[in-house]
Amino acid sequence: MTYAFYFDSQFCTGCKACQIACKDKNHLPLGVLWRRVYEISGGGWKRQGGAWTMDVFAYNLTLACNHCEHPVCAGVCPTRAYSKREDGLVLLDASKCLGCQYCAWACPYGAPQYNPEAGYMTKCNFCEDNLEAGLPPACVAACPMRTLDYGQRADLEARPGVLPAVYPMTQTAARDPNILIKPHRAAERAAQESAEIANWEEVAPRKAQRPGEAPLIAFTLMAQMAIGAFWAVAVILFGLPDHYLGERITFGPMLAAGSLIAMALTASLFHLGAPKNAWRVLAHLRKSWLSREILFTLAFAGLWLLTLSSRMHSSSNTLFLRNALTIVTALTGAAGIYSMGRVYRLKTVPAWCNWRIMAGFFVTACLLGQLLAASFLAADVLRGSPVASHAAILAQTGVSLVLLLGIQFWLVISGGQSADVTVHRLRLGLIGAGMLGAAALSIAGDKAGAWLTFPIFLIIMAEETLGRWLFYRLRQ
Repeated sequence: MTYAFYFDSQFCTGCKACQIACKDKNHLPLGVLWRRVYEISGGGWKRQGGAWTMDVFAYNLTLACNHCEHPVCAGVCPTRAYSKREDGLVLLDASKCLGCQYCAWACPYGAPQYNPEAGYMTKCNFCEDNLEAGLPPACVAACPMRTLDYGQRADLEARPGVLPAVYPMTQTAARDPNILIKPHRAAERAAQESAEIANWEEVAPRKAQRPGEAPLIAFTLMAQMAIGAFWAVAVILFGLPDHYLGERITFGPMLAAGSLIAMALTASLFHLGAPKNAWRVLAHLRKSWLSREILFTLAFAGLWLLTLSSRMHSSSNTLFLRNALTIVTALTGAAGIYSMGRVYRLKTVPAWCNWRIMAGFFVTACLLGQLLAASFLAADVLRGSPVASHAAILAQTGVSLVLLLGIQFWLVISGGQSADVTVHRLRLGLIGAGMLGAAALSIAGDKAGAWLTFPIFLIIMAEETLGRWLFYRLRQ
């Protein structure tokens, strides 16, 4: 027994009684719509010979949560706040919700809605209380034309002319939504001509009145910088013949990496509507990449602490242990960045659903991490450190930065899409300036190279911040 909605698009007048009834029954705040009526329209005026003709078409589509057979919201939720009952209903337990909005990003139908007053996600529950009382859902009861109905899916599928989806619904094969639609005669043409949603401003999810994506920008950049700095430390340690010299000159970057990962995790809390539930974030490691991202980030922080502790109590007998810890920590950081890239691989955001995002995250980690480590070495040089290896490391860093910035430039150019052309061009200019600075760093001497390191760091930090801002703008 599986409940499903039925909608006859041919006779819907677009009165939105279903939308209003849902909002009234569930006492939804301004901007939160569990059921939305989409107005699909297209066509226009065309000149044929000496006369003008028009072929305008329009129809309505009412959608709430479709209680999919394979709900993506339940799969991505890190706290397992979603559950699917035997009767097909997909329910949300608000007491477990983080308010991270990841389910809303992943859902192709915009069903989960963030409630800014409560700080957690909400969604259609098929009026389960009405069902238990033998009553229809509020939206069905309110429809004056009886175009919206509900029942057992098997019974609804037996009705003539029904389809599992119409334009502009997507991912229906993968999600298998529990809704049957008798399409309007214009639906096929709408799909062919990519008709517009005429009332998008009405049905689009409202932006949450919170810091927006700023905490995520801070979290991702600082976490990637911390992991990249640890990689740079590992390369220096294993690259220098004098291991103890390597440990001494990398102690500053090592401390900075730990501080950054702590600040990154703290910043991530400001994105949550219900940070009190942050402790639940590891509850769905089997399916949620968000859970895995946090797991590997926390594991990296813990292993960093062990590595630091082993270095502070170092001896020749523990060299193998320190090296092993360094390698394991570096690999854990790589797993964290990989998980971070998978978090954003969402079909609902085509600009994110490609390999460039993953590659860009790793390039960012290498860029910022190397520059952070190089800044500490440059500070040593300016303080008059007599270590001869500093100049060689800074020169090698310059060569590496030129290569990495070249890759970043190609990733940005080949990506095509941009949320803001002006900022996009500014970012490309900063990448170019960074490449020139890095080329100069590769041939500069001790003092000149040290002074060059800091402006290059600021330029690339600004470039990466703008890039991450544009990245989140693409979702909107």
